[in-house]
Amino acid sequence: MQRPLAMENRQPKIDTMKREMNYNREDITMFCLKCILALFPVFILILYTALFPFGYMDEEYPAWRYTKDSGEGKTGVPDRGSTLILGDSRAMADMVPLAMDETVYNLAAGGATSIEMYYVLRSLLKRDIVPENVIIMFAPFHYSYIDNYWTRSTYFHQLSFREAVSVYREGKKEEAEFSDDGEHGLSELVSTYLNFPDTYMPALLNSRFTARISINEEAYGRLLSERGHGLFGTEEGSSDLNYEANYTELKKDGDAILLCAYLEKLLKLCEKNGIRTVLVQAPMNEASYEKLSADYVGQFSELIDSFREIYPEAVMDPEIPCFPNALFGDASHLNEEGAGRYTEVFMEKYGDYLF
Repeated sequence: MQRPLAMENRQPKIDTMKREMNYNREDITMFCLKCILALFPVFILILYTALFPFGYMDEEYPAWRYTKDSGEGKTGVPDRGSTLILGDSRAMADMVPLAMDETVYNLAAGGATSIEMYYVLRSLLKRDIVPENVIIMFAPFHYSYIDNYWTRSTYFHQLSFREAVSVYREGKKEEAEFSDDGEHGLSELVSTYLNFPDTYMPALLNSRFTARISINEEAYGRLLSERGHGLFGTEEGSSDLNYEANYTELKKDGDAILLCAYLEKLLKLCEKNGIRTVLVQAPMNEASYEKLSADYVGQFSELIDSFREIYPEAVMDPEIPCFPNALFGDASHLNEEGAGRYTEVFMEKYGDYLF
């Protein structure tokens, strides 16, 4: 049967279209392969960033890693009967577990707040690791300001992505400064937790990718042997002024709202799980102590007392100890001698109660 003329005229066009479609498929395939090859170094970079943080992270990272690992039950914290120190750099430097009791582990980290410490304790409890005692110590500064959320909490992946987003959103709701500064946002959180080069390339280049491995591993090893204790200032005395010496009033809005909310969550978690709790203040050097505003000190004491009213079973002391300048390694942290001295004072006051 003879094909209609119209069909014969259309056939060459159909054949041409098929050839063009095949060419297009080949072009698309080649384009995809080129994209994969072009992005391959980026994938390798992301993989390295995620798997080998000891190679490029700064000197603060080992302490935060130790705290995170402890929260995940990786550093020898016993399932029962442990005593945990939760706090910031002053707690990390000022309290010496080896001079206290074999059950004591210092999980404090430089720049940490009630936010990170709440999630550390919650992580332990989820793993059925229930401490007998918790010692809480934050600088008064960290009852008002969140200063390391972007540079430590998320940058070091201390918080999980879900936790980080939750904190960020809560901060936006409370108009906290850290989440409403116009420089950071959810896009940065995504980039950080995906280990994108735009976040970590400066650190990678500064460290030449691997230059910090031995330094960070050695620091982490010391934290393991010291059960989390680590000094910040190492001078043989300091008369420099700390943050609090500059304040005339206690800040109670913005970041402070979120910090107090998480401290309450932390205290509630301790109460719910029958954990004996002691909340104390780190010592200040004479120079800073003498500059403290009476109004600031009074408002801070009232804040601590307000928590004591809600959680009467917890032992809370709002008093800020004053130690000689000679016992400080810098404006805010005790040196080795000072840390030993303060640990003795703490044990004389609370040792029988805790142990």
